Amino acid sequence: MVTSTAAVAALKPGMSPEEWKTRVDLAAAFRLGAMLGWDELLFAHISARVPGEPNHYLFHGAALLFEEVTASNLHKLDENCEHVNPCDEVQHRFAFPFHKGVYDACPEANCVVHLHTKAATAVAMQEQGLIPGNQYAMWLGKIGYHPYEGFISTPEEGVRLARAFEGVQVVLQKGHGLVLWGRSIHEAYMLAFLLNRACEVQIASLAGGVKPYVPPQDVLDIVPEQARIITDGDAPFNLMTWQALLRKLDRDQPEYKR
Repeated sequence: MVTSTAAVAALKPGMSPEEWKTRVDLAAAFRLGAMLGWDELLFAHISARVPGEPNHYLFHGAALLFEEVTASNLHKLDENCEHVNPCDEVQHRFAFPFHKGVYDACPEANCVVHLHTKAATAVAMQEQGLIPGNQYAMWLGKIGYHPYEGFISTPEEGVRLARAFEGVQVVLQKGHGLVLWGRSIHEAYMLAFLLNRACEVQIASLAGGVKPYVPPQDVLDIVPEQARIITDGDAPFNLMTWQALLRKLDRDQPEYKR
């Protein structure tokens, strides 16, 4: 897990260094998401699995805005969405079931992101979905789709959503938004950035009313593997990008590490 030296030095008593690192990185993802306008009142959410505790998860409180999240105010929840540590704040019971479904179905997942950005929701409304015509979309490669089921959030829906992740890390929820998972928080953040940018570019290009460019299939087949230097959380570029973003937060919003 990548985080800053200063964040490690701020380790809270009674907490493992690995959990504190994860808390710092997750709080950073919330703050960075707010900077990019990914938050939406209280509707969007990001979670992380606690290292060494596969059935414990970190969520932000249901009443918190992205910009209010800190390392220490994240909730630690068990597999039934109950607080592991005593807490009077309301946990994210509405979001929990489908996050849990993704974690259960994808053992490699250590972070799940769900957003309703304008661009991603717009592309999720389009019949053809994401067009592999811009490099951001091509870098992502194959993605999954999940039909809109109404205003529900149950364990059963989580199981159905998880099926859309067969062979992929990114899913567009039709008419709804996006959900994706990463092996690390910084990998999930990069995938969310690329997906949202791909959707922004697609919406802008289609506004011209012309048929979008799509490269030959042999190119589409090789680009995702080439792009692993960007999309893979352990790749040098991904690691450098995350460190640069943490430095930005250290300058502009150092309270995220509290």
